[in-house]
Amino acid sequence: MNKLRRFYLNHLKRKMFNKIILIYSAVMMVLFLIAAVMVYQYQVQRIIREESDANLKTAQVLSIYLNRQYENIQTLVQQIYGDAALSDDLIYFLNHRYEDYLGHRLHLFSRPGEQRVQSFSSVLKSYLEQNPGASGVTIFSYPKDFYMQIRPQSQQLKYENGSKPDWESWFSERKHYGWDTMNRYGPFLDAAVNASSGTYSYFRELQDPWTLEKVGMMMAEFDAGQLSAWLKTRAPDVRGRILVMSSRGTVIYDSEETGGYAGQTYPYLHQLDNTEKWIPLDEMSKVNVLSVGNAELSVVGIVSKSSIHDSTVRLRNTLIVVTLLFVTASFLVTFTVMRKHSKKIQRIIRSMSRIGEGDLSVRIQMPGEDELQQISVRVNDMCERLELYIDKMYTSEIRQKHAELVALQSQIQPHFLYNTLESIRMRAHTSGAKEVGQMIYNLSVMFRSMVKKDTIVTVQEEIELCSIYLDLFRIRYEGRLAVGIELDREIGGCRITKLLIQPIVENYIVHGFRSLESDNEISLSAVREEERIVITVADNGKGIPAGRLEEIRRMLSAPSQPSGVGGSSIGLINVHERIRMNYGEDYGVTVCSEEGKGTVVRVRIPILREGFM
Repeated sequence: MNKLRRFYLNHLKRKMFNKIILIYSAVMMVLFLIAAVMVYQYQVQRIIREESDANLKTAQVLSIYLNRQYENIQTLVQQIYGDAALSDDLIYFLNHRYEDYLGHRLHLFSRPGEQRVQSFSSVLKSYLEQNPGASGVTIFSYPKDFYMQIRPQSQQLKYENGSKPDWESWFSERKHYGWDTMNRYGPFLDAAVNASSGTYSYFRELQDPWTLEKVGMMMAEFDAGQLSAWLKTRAPDVRGRILVMSSRGTVIYDSEETGGYAGQTYPYLHQLDNTEKWIPLDEMSKVNVLSVGNAELSVVGIVSKSSIHDSTVRLRNTLIVVTLLFVTASFLVTFTVMRKHSKKIQRIIRSMSRIGEGDLSVRIQMPGEDELQQISVRVNDMCERLELYIDKMYTSEIRQKHAELVALQSQIQPHFLYNTLESIRMRAHTSGAKEVGQMIYNLSVMFRSMVKKDTIVTVQEEIELCSIYLDLFRIRYEGRLAVGIELDREIGGCRITKLLIQPIVENYIVHGFRSLESDNEISLSAVREEERIVITVADNGKGIPAGRLEEIRRMLSAPSQPSGVGGSSIGLINVHERIRMNYGEDYGVTVCSEEGKGTVVRVRIPILREGFM
């Protein structure tokens, strides 16, 4: 007693999940034992319902197909009677000899300005082409005792080969019963029409729309094999037997391949009214009867007891085995497996919640080698990779880019200051005070701009700095340097990284300026092109040799090389790298040059107003 009490306290009272498992298992076992005797009868009734429902669904599928066939025929007749030219063509054909009909058609075609009139036979052929289930259409003429058979690939005119009273009796029967099988046509039609029991037909009497006189009959023939093909595609699991019967009980289709009633009058026709109980047919069976719209057809589904018996035998044997296994093993398996896995799942859920809150240091410790353990390994690996990725791709890379930017900016050494000071010294010995004063003023302006800690200036300030720089050299070389500057006022206030243009101008002075020539020219222009600022520095200096130009272009198009590119020199590569660091890979520097004729350098940056950087 004490052991039971301790077990209850340790494993049930204080652990709700264990109580749920125990109660669930106990209730399930008790209910299963009580219901074991009743299950067999219940399952038998379920199988009967399933078989009957499946049979009914199959009958519905076939009913839809037959109703579509019937509607297509009615649409065909309405098309002919709805078109005055087509109906006149058909009535003329039925009331005249075929030779006269052909002459009539030729006469219509020969009329000047007369539009071509479509014939009824072309409409019938179009109907056959659009309806694969229809194998042919036959038109009978009452006044002239002939009929025309129209197939998808052929058309034949034939005359009646039976006695007149027999034909009239046969036509009279067709008027009252529109659907029939082809093997009930007797000796009146030849072998081409009297095909086999695998074909059924629909009859429709034709009349003159003006006089309402009965002048003929139309017979549409259908291939019963298309019904089987339709069932295979729409209801591949056919349960029971399917019959299609006309209003007088003639079976025009039987799903049984052998021993069927196709072409015969169904002997149990009057017993099909009771669809709720078992009725004696060939054997005790349940039936489903569906009417096909207004087509005067019925689809009958039959489920026999013998087809259900095989399923019930298998059910009984299976039920006995399942009952024994469930009673002996359900409690142990349910308790041990569910409790073990539920603990693992709860552990994973708690860990995933912490990860969702941003704690990537979580690691799930899961014993075993099942799927839950594999999930835990994948989650742990994901956390490690995320931590490495964040550290590498964000923190480390941002620090590296910042260091590279500082290094690049520090590489820009103002070499021009030495040249300028030398020019001032020489001018002080050889010239008057005005020019020296101007040069000293320009140099002081440049010093003030260089000493500023701001790394972002306006486009106008950057252009003015270049203009002051060029003025120093223009004064130094006494008219041997012409400077042209053009600035679009719309972009003058846009933001730009400091000292992007001055190194390009300095490259011209150091490498392109011809000190012995008097026609040196350099021009600066800053214009807007769509959402970009394009700054162009063009000169007529020495130019760049083809080999060196190709090397420069290759370096400009290569991926970013933030460290050590261009050595200690101030060059285009450093400017290009600074632009790409600050604005992205879509912007930068392009160079065009021809040795001995000059160089054109274009700088492209985005339009950034004040406050963007």
